[in-house]
Amino acid sequence: MSQTVRSPRVYRRGSWSTLIEGLRYQGGIGQWSWLAHRLTGLGVLLFLIIHVIDTFLVVAFPAEYDFTVSIYGGTFNGAYYWPLRWAFRIAELGLIASVVFHSVNGVRIVLWDFWPGAARYQKEIFWGVMVVFFGVMIPVTIWVLSALASAPAHATL
Repeated sequence: MSQTVRSPRVYRRGSWSTLIEGLRYQGGIGQWSWLAHRLTGLGVLLFLIIHVIDTFLVVAFPAEYDFTVSIYGGTFNGAYYWPLRWAFRIAELGLIASVVFHSVNGVRIVLWDFWPGAARYQKEIFWGVMVVFFGVMIPVTIWVLSALASAPAHATL
């Protein structure tokens, strides 16, 4: 009796293997800045979606809008929760960082598109982006997080 031979199955890596291989590869500055640009763009897009929904509440459901804004300040059902306030402050800082990096890196991309010689100076231009990014983010981080040093006025109500 003859036996039917199956054709070989194609090996497909799983998501975890693909991620580990990508991290092991380490890429170059171009690949990492591309990834960071896309991720910060998605972060800004997520914020804009939330912002449009939140702003819609002002017109459609004003009481729910007031409730949502009080949550942003750390107040939930009349009680103050400092971890909630910290979480929103850190998320706000992440949004600011996303906008700053995305915009400064966008200038690098425009420079890359309009100056053919930019390819020779890719590392230097990227490090310039990082200097501007950290030059903006260090004082902004201090300013945003300094508000967390004391409880807000509405917490004592």
